[in-house]
Amino acid sequence: MTICYHSLCCVVLLLASPLCVTGPSPTGMFHTKCIERHFWLAVKSGFLGPMFRFAFEDQYGFHFLSNQEASFCGYTVLIGDAGEVVFRASFLACHVHSKRGADYHLRVWFVSLQADGKVATYPLQLHCSLQGRWSTREIVCEENYMEVSILRSLLPGTSKTEKKGADEADITVMFSTAEQPPEQARVLSLTEAAALGYHVSQRGSHLIFRCPYSSPLSQSVKERGVDLEIVRATVLYRLRSSFLAVDTTVACAQNEATADGPDLLWTVPYVLSPLVHGQFRDGGMRMGVNGWALSESEHTERGFKIGLQGGRVEVRIPFGAHGGHLKSGVLRGRYSQSMSVDLFFVRQWEDERWPLTQQRSFRLLRTPFIPQAFSSKAVPSKGLFSFTVGSFAADVSLQKATVDGGGDLLTWTWSHQTQNDTDLSVSALSHSNGSHSYQLRFPLSHPKIIPEFVGGGYKMYSLSFSFTLNILPSGEVFYHKVTIEHSVEYAAPSSPKLEGKCTDSSLLVLLHHGAQAELQWELFLAGRKLDWDLVEMGGFLVTAEDDYLSVEIPSYSPGMHYEELTLQGLVSGVKVSVVDAASLKVEDTLVHKCTFPARELFVCLPEGRMVAVVDTTHTIPPTHPNRTTLLDHSCVPMETDSARALFSFSLDSCGTTVTISYRQEFLPVDDPLIHRDSPYRLTIQCRYPANDTRTFAIHHSLNSSVDPKAMSAKRRRREAANSGQRKQSVTME
Repeated sequence: MTICYHSLCCVVLLLASPLCVTGPSPTGMFHTKCIERHFWLAVKSGFLGPMFRFAFEDQYGFHFLSNQEASFCGYTVLIGDAGEVVFRASFLACHVHSKRGADYHLRVWFVSLQADGKVATYPLQLHCSLQGRWSTREIVCEENYMEVSILRSLLPGTSKTEKKGADEADITVMFSTAEQPPEQARVLSLTEAAALGYHVSQRGSHLIFRCPYSSPLSQSVKERGVDLEIVRATVLYRLRSSFLAVDTTVACAQNEATADGPDLLWTVPYVLSPLVHGQFRDGGMRMGVNGWALSESEHTERGFKIGLQGGRVEVRIPFGAHGGHLKSGVLRGRYSQSMSVDLFFVRQWEDERWPLTQQRSFRLLRTPFIPQAFSSKAVPSKGLFSFTVGSFAADVSLQKATVDGGGDLLTWTWSHQTQNDTDLSVSALSHSNGSHSYQLRFPLSHPKIIPEFVGGGYKMYSLSFSFTLNILPSGEVFYHKVTIEHSVEYAAPSSPKLEGKCTDSSLLVLLHHGAQAELQWELFLAGRKLDWDLVEMGGFLVTAEDDYLSVEIPSYSPGMHYEELTLQGLVSGVKVSVVDAASLKVEDTLVHKCTFPARELFVCLPEGRMVAVVDTTHTIPPTHPNRTTLLDHSCVPMETDSARALFSFSLDSCGTTVTISYRQEFLPVDDPLIHRDSPYRLTIQCRYPANDTRTFAIHHSLNSSVDPKAMSAKRRRREAANSGQRKQSVTME
């Protein structure tokens, strides 16, 4: 098809707009082709304004195309699921010009109201040449009309009619049904028929009958389980002494597409009985999509099928096949897809009345929304874990992906391009049919991915994925979750060895496993398996290196045991075991201890004993620790240095209130106040279950500069709120 662009004076104010812009169309705006007996024009969605129309220019002037005129004259305008506007016109439509019945021309205007209020007009001269020869009878089942054309040269008595001129006053149309007797048939003039939407004309060598669906004199019947719409019409030519009757009956299938397994399925009766007279001889079938007829090899390549089943022709198109369009939706909380295809279906046959009949059907078919079962694939290779989920239609966008490997969640937010965040890479994989999948990749050595050793030389990776996606342009959100398991064979490395180290604030356990990057062992700390619940609760830091695994344990984490508290520090330790995951054999054991410095510390020991390291430099004026005592003078520091005193006493040995006394010369000279109680007071408190004293607790950073009255009030409120516990408080003054 060729297109020519012309200018048009804006004296015609299109769409009642005060401004009109006419000129060459932007590149890629229009796409045209010829479909055997039809013009085909598509306008890309990106060039459509809020309003658009088609118009024609002929010897009578300028005409806008209305919906009624479209079905009456042989035009179709529809918006496909991809958003583009499709315009089709029959070669026998109004305003089409033909030269010798072989070349067809149509001058059409595309008129679009732009966002700025201006009207853009694009004139197009469409030109197509006839492909093949016209058949005796040709039937068109379009989206909005039915059409039948008959070669007049093959009609008996045609020559006499042509000599007479075939005045329209001598032509009438008779409408009937299969059930009523002939005398009840309804005969209308061409004017009366046109008033009901029936177009009858003689164009060149053709007699044409055309009508919209659901016309007043149409019938709906079911044949082989398929809904048909039929108009039984006969065109009557008045001759000198008789009538020439030409059967212009037309029938079209009206059934919608269904989803049958993985296919879009559309069916039509193998024999359309209203159109067949006598013996039926099949002449073959073919089809195409989006205005293109497909060859046999293209049918096979795309998976399209045409078959016979139970007296019906079945057209099958696989979901996601090239040429179809997938639309997304959410059905009862599940991601669903509907497939649509702009089908072009041609069949031909012979019978006793017609030497050759060709029927062309144009149908924009859509299936209902079908919940989708996602395919997912996990492939670990070269130390990377790769997981693919999909496929999704082009209107789906990933917003967030979350990976749960047994510990903290790895969350990644999509930004419409490949990203890498915390070793997690997410990318979109495009497919030839316009759909896409999403691929996640991350290293198997990631510390949050801990395999389970299942024996037999295999280990199992188990991961859960959560996806948040939305559908454009509606913005509808849906979620997809999947858990995958993948086993990997491994070679058993040499026996592991444990090593302990100390830092200023933590205890470090090293598991040396050699050059093997994958571990087949499990660690136990104080008899408890090292899993991510324990890691999170204790605040552990787990790091995987090439030949060892390190676990850093804060000095006051669960699982630590405390042996001794002196002014040199708190002695803490942990018992660690490494166990073969398959056989549960203990490979190595380590009891490791570290001494952590303690400037100030208060410990509630089991069996009701209290230990406190107190820094006396906070008092004003400072006092020497070796001059401090408790109220009971037998309760003296067990150990002192230049700034601190270490007290150790049982709950019932020194009373509930202990006073640390200072000599008078250490009091400020300029302070004339006489206090009944010392202004230097610190209350320390242990909490135990009501009938037990085995609880162990450590408290840091004793602060002796806190206001004593405020501190005492806080303690009293806490004690009143915890009547189910027995408390022991010691006040130091």
